[in-house]
Amino acid sequence: MGRGRKILLIVADQLRADALGAYGNPVAPTPHLDELAARGALFEQHYSVCAPCGPARASLLTGLHQAEHGVVSNSAPLDPALPTPATARIPCHVVGYTDSVHEDGHDGVEGVPPGFSWHTRFNLNDPGLRGWLETLRAAGHPVPRRPMDVFRPVEGTAHRARYDAELSDTAYVANRTIDCLTEHRDEPWLIVSTFLRPHPPWVAPPPYDTMYEPAAMAAPQRLPTREAQGAVHPFLRRWIGRPGLDTAPDRLTDTAVARGRAVYLGLLTEVDHHVGRVLAALRRTGQAEETLVVFTADHGDALGDHWTLGTGGFAAGAYRVPLIIAVPGAPAAPDGPRRTDRFTESVDLVPTVLEWAGLPSLPGACGRSLLPFLHGTPDGWFRQHAVGEFHFRAALRDSWPWAARAEPDACRLTVLRSASHTYVHFPALPPLLFDRTVDQGELRNLAGEPGSRPLLDTFAEQVREHERRHRRRAAERQGVTHAHG
Repeated sequence: MGRGRKILLIVADQLRADALGAYGNPVAPTPHLDELAARGALFEQHYSVCAPCGPARASLLTGLHQAEHGVVSNSAPLDPALPTPATARIPCHVVGYTDSVHEDGHDGVEGVPPGFSWHTRFNLNDPGLRGWLETLRAAGHPVPRRPMDVFRPVEGTAHRARYDAELSDTAYVANRTIDCLTEHRDEPWLIVSTFLRPHPPWVAPPPYDTMYEPAAMAAPQRLPTREAQGAVHPFLRRWIGRPGLDTAPDRLTDTAVARGRAVYLGLLTEVDHHVGRVLAALRRTGQAEETLVVFTADHGDALGDHWTLGTGGFAAGAYRVPLIIAVPGAPAAPDGPRRTDRFTESVDLVPTVLEWAGLPSLPGACGRSLLPFLHGTPDGWFRQHAVGEFHFRAALRDSWPWAARAEPDACRLTVLRSASHTYVHFPALPPLLFDRTVDQGELRNLAGEPGSRPLLDTFAEQVREHERRHRRRAAERQGVTHAHG
């Protein structure tokens, strides 16, 4: 690794790009992220290549598409033989979580890939909450007997947290990130700092719980009724109708969605505040001039689009995520960040940080380095479309008899977004086709209309080629692993 070179990778959870001011949201200011973007590059059309958290973070850490790393759900383990930045001998530290699952299920299920060190563990399970709860207890804050009850709102409120802002989980992750970068100030490092927010539970400490008015929130992109939305496609009917909080009717009324979006933006504003603290710590410790800073998210959130909440499915808000990359030493540009609307994917992050560190890309990496965009020389860098993959059998097998009977590989979808259209491929169900030039919300399915066949055939072949290429590479990797095993 190049002498003194450091990488700070900040990952928010379930953050869609259009929530940020730098991406056009007029409601919620994010001054620290805006300032970071002004020193680097902002990627307008950046997409997570899969969902939910576990698969998305597997792609972030390996630079591989889901068809290669094989993590199809939050409970599926990441193959420890897959290369990551730690394989390239970058000292890697985690503050928060990676959603990597141990093959043997030990250590509270979640862990970190080989070569990563867990500086501070924080995630949404009992073991992962202990460290934060100890800080609450030490501050004299009452700690519930059941750790997850810490997220229950104050009685008589819908979204107010039981802890103060200076003791929040977001403050805790920021504090520990500052500790980590301070402790390792004299050595190169890659620090993965994961903020839970704005992931649910949507409870926020004052002032963030009431910072934004629900009436000022943008309306979700959806058809007038759940029934009309479900009638678009068999998958949508089952996805919208599945049991759980993400589809509970009382959480999807216009009023409830607006209230949820307001708290979501409050949580984002809190993240922005603490990102500013972390960046200030880089400057204070003399490391800002040698640290590449990346801010992104694992995946987005539908926020009521298509009559659902959370991630998964194919709604654009669940896959389009922010990506801001700032090189050290660059002053803020007076005209704002350098922007690109070329398609980029989460698999591009590993090649980018490795090139910055002066190291070769990982063998078989799917993505490409984005550093040319930061230097203003992206000539020849072109991706015709962004691809996202989602396996839905685990989510729907208990409520959809077909999903319970079907082969696991049949219960998946692949989203292909070109400059003008969105195509959704299902191995065993009809496809979906949307023309975003006239239908930004992806609401009117054109797959059955006259004249759609040439586009459907073109997109279907592109999806098949994506699957052939990455499955062949996965098989080759397995062969190499077995040969050396």
